[in-house]
This record gives sequence, structure tokens and C-alpha cells, in this order.
Amino acid sequence: MAEAIIADWISDYSALQESELRTFAAQHENDFEISKALYSILNERTKYKDLIHPICNQLCNFYRSNEAELRRFTLQFVPMLIYLYLNSVALGDKKGCRSIETLLICIYNIEVSADDGSPKVVSFRMPVLAQASVYHEEKSLQPSDLRRWEENSNKDINWGPLPSIESINAQNRLKVMTALLFTYNQQLNQIHKPALYHLCKTTSLLVNQGFPKLPGGHMHRSSYGNDPISPQQPMAMAAPSHVIRPPPRIAVSAQFLVELAHANYFAMFNEFASAAMEAVTDLHSRACYEMLPEVILVTNAIRNSLHANPSGQPSDGPMGISVALTPATTTVTVSKSMITNASFRTKKLPGEWAVRVVSQ
Repeated sequence: MAEAIIADWISDYSALQESELRTFAAQHENDFEISKALYSILNERTKYKDLIHPICNQLCNFYRSNEAELRRFTLQFVPMLIYLYLNSVALGDKKGCRSIETLLICIYNIEVSADDGSPKVVSFRMPVLAQASVYHEEKSLQPSDLRRWEENSNKDINWGPLPSIESINAQNRLKVMTALLFTYNQQLNQIHKPALYHLCKTTSLLVNQGFPKLPGGHMHRSSYGNDPISPQQPMAMAAPSHVIRPPPRIAVSAQFLVELAHANYFAMFNEFASAAMEAVTDLHSRACYEMLPEVILVTNAIRNSLHANPSGQPSDGPMGISVALTPATTTVTVSKSMITNASFRTKKLPGEWAVRVVSQ
């Protein structure tokens, strides 16, 4: 079924005229059936080897086009493509993923270059109390404190410039993958929600590969002294030949895992709390194994923040942050000592029919 859908998808695009591309892009953005079929084929890449090259070629053409919808459609598959590529490299099958590598290089080179061909630099400002942001309103501070915060707010954070590449090698591999995840995270709020679920599952697959699974469900790699085929043990104690060894671990870097944590934190508050929390736990375990303090700091911050603001609640914001806004109208508090119409009652005096107003 998925194979037939993708075959029609490829043929439909190849038959398009230049004037029909805009209409195709608008209709294509909300076609979840194609996305589902693509994920099915990518998850079973060995079964659909003949389709991988035309799929990557079409996604590459999408990203080279000027249509934002087609670029966003391609971008949602970046985490899965990164995993497939790094997994093939770890298995020593780099020749089998040439199409995926070419697609990743295409996306990377487009994102690190400006429209005029010069290196792109992305600048952004860290939120501080002196200036309003999407997280808070501007706070009233003393002049001395305000001056100190304003000095710090003038420092911009820059991403780039990064060099264009012709091939991915051991030296630039993780830098390229990190840059691709940064680009993916920049568009997280515009990526379709089902893609976030695949992001969480792909994260767990990537960081857990090469670690035997314990009965509790967590992944852990035994020490070399306890390895069943360790040289310290006699040959008679070696594992039998029929024992299936886990695939090799996928190499990671601190910044690469931080970008994954950022993406999963977004998914945690956008309908996929359970899968995202499991992915963050796996990221934390891998960071502890690799002794990466930057990643441990981020994963601990995410996990500890859930104690005060649990994810998956209907009142959650899109980033899991409660934003306190000033009310639009001013509420007047009525004091109990204030005299109003309700403070008076009528009383009939004995011996006369006059009505006197008596205050309580």
C-alpha cells in the first residue's frame, strides 16, 4: 500500500508544469497519507531499497524549490534521515546510504548559505528582565538594576557562519548533523504534529543503539570487565555463536544531543508527553554514560521542571511555560467596610408606620 502511494506521488510530481507547482505545494502540505507512507518506507529501508533513491531525489527537489510548504514537508523527515545515515555509518554500510547523504548535504548547504550565496548568520537575543519577550512582560526595575540588565541584553547570540561542504566525513559529520537539527528546531512550530512522535521514537533509537536492554526497559551497556567475550575471561566462557550482539553504538556529541533535547522538550508539550519524556530519559542516560555535562544540565532541567509544571495537561502552553500577563481590565476590590446599597435595610418602628433607614 505504501509503495503504491509513493510511486503515484513521484509520478505526479514529475508530470507537473512550472505553473502548477504552487497549487501542488498548497495541497501537498496537508496530505498526511503521503507522510505516513514515507515513514513506513524509511522505517523498512532494507525492504524498499529501490524506492530510497527516488524518494531522496524528490525531497531534494522539494528543498531546492522556492515553495515554503515543500521545504517544511522535507524538513519533518530530517531526524529520521539523520538516524538512518548515522546507523549506516556505524554498521560500515556508508555506500548503502549515498542517496540519504546527498539529501542531507543539499539541505545543509542551502541552510548555511544566504540568498546571495554568502555564509548565513542567524542572530537572536536571550530574554532578559529589562526587555519583554514571549516568556514574560517587561519588569519594573530600579534605574541602577535596569541599566545592568540592559547592558547584558545587548549581547546577541550568533549561529554561523558555517562552511559549505561537498561530502560528509568523520571530521565534519556531527557538526553537519547538529546544524541540520538546529535548522529543524527553528521550524518546530510549523512541522506537523505526527512528525513529533517519530522524532521522539527516533531519538530513543539513536541514543540507545548498541546498549543491551534490561528487563526494566532501560538501556545499559555492561562494563568491559563483564563483557561475555572479554579477553580477561577464558575462551570456554565466551558467548555462544548464536547469541545476537547489539548493533554498534552511534557516535554523538554534546551539542548534537542538546539539539535533540530541545526538540523533544517541544514535543513534550505538544500532544506527545509520554514518548518525549521517555526520549529525554534516554538522552539523560546516554549523556551520563558519555559524561557530557552540558547535556546532563539540560536533561536535568527538563526533568526537574516537570515537578512544577507536569506535561500533557490541557492547560500547557506550546513550550510548557506559563506566561503571566497583565489583565486587560482592572478589577476593583470591594472592602467590607465600604457602605453600599446592600448595607442598608428597612425596619418598621414600634408604634409608627414610618420607615427608618438603619445602617448595619
